[in-house]
Amino acid sequence: MNTIQLSRRERIAIEKKKAVKQRNKKLTIATTVGALSALILTNGNASACSAEYTVKKHDTLYSLAKRYDVTVDQLKEKNVLMSDKIYEGQALLVPHLENHNENKYSVQRGDTLYSLAKKYETTIAHLKQLNGLDSDQINIGQSILVPVEQNKSNVGEIYTVVPGDTLWGVAHRFGVKQEDLAKSNDLKMDMLLIGQNLLIPGKSEVTEAEIIGASDKFTVEFKRNGKTFALKVPYGSSSDFQKKSGVFVTVIHKNGAVISAT
Repeated sequence: MNTIQLSRRERIAIEKKKAVKQRNKKLTIATTVGALSALILTNGNASACSAEYTVKKHDTLYSLAKRYDVTVDQLKEKNVLMSDKIYEGQALLVPHLENHNENKYSVQRGDTLYSLAKKYETTIAHLKQLNGLDSDQINIGQSILVPVEQNKSNVGEIYTVVPGDTLWGVAHRFGVKQEDLAKSNDLKMDMLLIGQNLLIPGKSEVTEAEIIGASDKFTVEFKRNGKTFALKVPYGSSSDFQKKSGVFVTVIHKNGAVISAT
């Protein structure tokens, strides 16, 4: 169509489309240059200290910084970004592995987030947060980040579900709200699985002590510095502690109840 025959409004619309295409082209070039610059600045070892992340809808530099425990400035510096704007589908280097105890793991046949959480002594919720996953689904060959060792921060400790446990019972035993326990572990229902790892939110205590033995089906006695003290355990599990009488362990406990004893 001859542009002379077009109306003024139609000509303006055409010019706007051209401007948008030119802007997107510049953005693509800038992103490529930024990624290459980031690789040069890190001597080509970006993969050794960073995780590559593909931006999803509604992601912002602030939300990603919060998720990966870094600053917005660190993200901008790592990716040579001139502004805080990012777009869906963009590949970003996250300066993550250099400050955390995580490794890449290639998903194998039969793997699930539940089995990996149990294997690496973490929770499903933590794995999802670590990898920016929106669902529990993972695929064979997929590369995901897994913790090298169990988290020992004040954010919480890991408890392993035993027969007879319920979400309410675990929450009540450790003195936390049921809704907080569910939220911390990204639980959509109250059902728990035997062997499932749960993050018990909040601060806990760590005590080096000797196992004395079972007081009853709910309680175990320990000794530290010549003084004995009792802690609650899941119903029926006190017999397991009785078998370890005289053994010195590191007891992690909260609200007078044992989270773990190793």
